[in-house]
Amino acid sequence: MAKPVEILLGVTGSIAAYKSLELLRLFRKKGWNVTVVLTRSAAKLTGIDSFRALSGREVGLDLFPKYRIPHDSIHHIDLAVQPDLTVIAPATANIIGKLAHGIADDLLSTILLAIPSEKVSSGRVLIAPAMNSNMWLNPIVQENIRRLAAFGYRFINPETGELACGMVGTGRMASPELILETCCACLTQLPDFTGVRVLVTTGRTEEPLDPVRVITNRSSGIMGLEIAKAFKAAGSTVKLIAGEVTVQLPPDAIRVRTTAEMATAVENRLPETDILVMCAAVADYQPVKTARAKLHAPNLTVAFRRTPDILKIVSSAKYRPFTVAFSQDDSVKMAHKKLREKQPELIVANPVKTAGSSTIRPVIIYRSGKTRRLQEMSKTDFARELVKIVGTIYRSNKKGNTNHVHPL
Repeated sequence: MAKPVEILLGVTGSIAAYKSLELLRLFRKKGWNVTVVLTRSAAKLTGIDSFRALSGREVGLDLFPKYRIPHDSIHHIDLAVQPDLTVIAPATANIIGKLAHGIADDLLSTILLAIPSEKVSSGRVLIAPAMNSNMWLNPIVQENIRRLAAFGYRFINPETGELACGMVGTGRMASPELILETCCACLTQLPDFTGVRVLVTTGRTEEPLDPVRVITNRSSGIMGLEIAKAFKAAGSTVKLIAGEVTVQLPPDAIRVRTTAEMATAVENRLPETDILVMCAAVADYQPVKTARAKLHAPNLTVAFRRTPDILKIVSSAKYRPFTVAFSQDDSVKMAHKKLREKQPELIVANPVKTAGSSTIRPVIIYRSGKTRRLQEMSKTDFARELVKIVGTIYRSNKKGNTNHVHPL
């Protein structure tokens, strides 16, 4: 039986500390063992008993406690060495500044300085900042973050929205769900895509026949959303372009309806994109004429024409990113044909029946023509596998992006 994952969760004195209870709950739901260490300020904001109850362990607070955490631990060095992953959420400007300048004046800061350098460089220390937007944008704080990132500390950047002080700006701690995804990415050793800009298309497009009826397909948007999450968890800046979906999208997703609208949205963002994943199931045909009123004819003959070929547009664009295409067809030969004609770096062929499903049985086709069949798996697992595959190729691809290269 596999040994449970050991997490050390450090909580500092931000008002976002209450979100750490939900993060702890998600960790425990995954079956992970969690040791919580609070700063004195965090303890004043949240109390200790809730963390103790959810983790099932004593909570670390003092550098020299009367009890030991866990009970077989000798001192704070064990708390630094034993966990598979250390997560600081929320992380205040104070703890970031302490770590950046080697200050150890309480239990949490001492643990952080005692973490072995190989764990830091392998991305096993995650920091999720939370603070007022003026503090977040302060050049001293930003310099501290850059300094720590250069050593290998991984940051999960805060979100933009309404802050506790009433201001609207950047500084809200990332969602517990995103932090969990990032932890999973670290534990499965996803490549570090920090600084790489990823554009993902997902969902289905619709071509109107009349004001009520549309030509579309059964795509749910699950696959594209999972891919966007996986790249974001790996450190990328991700932008999502979505047609109609059956899943909840992030608030900053770009919404489109028709294939032409998606083509325009993709083309406009190519100059600011390093990796493009074209996962959307677009409508390949549109009615030649769209009725202005709902059709009531007893019989109907509809003439169709092709919609814009987005992959073809990308293949001939001035700014051509590293491109991953999807081919939803029961014939792998069609995917090979698409690869030859439009030259993406990678094509994922998946059967028609996977549309709207929670699983996928993908066939990976490389530009060299090499074919790799994967077993059926959840779309979440495949998204992480795809990020690993892309990372391997992207590292060795000297071209990267014709405009900007962001080496891993």
